[in-house]
Amino acid sequence: MELDILYKTLRESLSEADARYVIQKRTGLSRADIISNPDKTVDESQILMDLQRHQNGEPLSRIYGEREFWGLSFALSPDTLDPRSDTETLIEAVLARYKNAPPRRILDLGTGTGCILIALLSEFPKATGVGVDLSEGALKTAHANAETNKVGNRAAFIQSNWAESIDESFDLVVSNPPYISPKAIQNLDKSVQNYDPILALHGGADGLQAYKKIFSDLFRLLNPGSRAFFEIGFDQHDSVMRLSKESRFLVEGLYPDLAGHIRVLELTPQNSDGDKVKNNLPDG
Repeated sequence: MELDILYKTLRESLSEADARYVIQKRTGLSRADIISNPDKTVDESQILMDLQRHQNGEPLSRIYGEREFWGLSFALSPDTLDPRSDTETLIEAVLARYKNAPPRRILDLGTGTGCILIALLSEFPKATGVGVDLSEGALKTAHANAETNKVGNRAAFIQSNWAESIDESFDLVVSNPPYISPKAIQNLDKSVQNYDPILALHGGADGLQAYKKIFSDLFRLLNPGSRAFFEIGFDQHDSVMRLSKESRFLVEGLYPDLAGHIRVLELTPQNSDGDKVKNNLPDG
């Protein structure tokens, strides 16, 4: 089939970018090749099978086993959440805070593909980090992604139930934990229900189980003056803020996603008097 006809066929179901992406993945042609050679004939059979799978609800990222995040390519596996653009809000928040004083040591709790840790290490070339996950399969994927994105020598990955196996402190703690309640999971798009691992979605009966566990360990994980950034559900900022205050953390920042929902909380520890623990690191 000629490229131009194939492209028009794909465009009936896909965006312009996705249509070109599918052609590129199965033909090896560049974007420039596709645009400049509309009459070129290619084998369309596999591409049309991919299109059928997508029309049946399978995300393109799962069909091809990869997702772009923060301009980097990440392999996926059945054990990892498919990184979302909303999570880039966390990267933006960290960069805004640490623009003049980069963290030296980073902890990523529930690392999954490693996308948060790896993106941050790509932005902070002198930093090192640890990614933690309960899933052995996810850790293997994260390690491979760190190597692919050339930060493997600065990233370690540890199997642990949150921070139970971590015995050091960090300049920055980040996490995108499971925060969806069972009822809400039932209402998710089938592309999420059927292809993202339940372990990476299920946040307990109230969606706060992971935050409660992490907050119980967070004081010992943070160096004096350090900060923690958490992704939250679009309607969770009140409940997570309340939980953080009960756990003696101050909310230092609220960061909205592109839809205007509060998506990221920035926390610092407070002392027994309710004041922020003295900072030994300069603010960003």
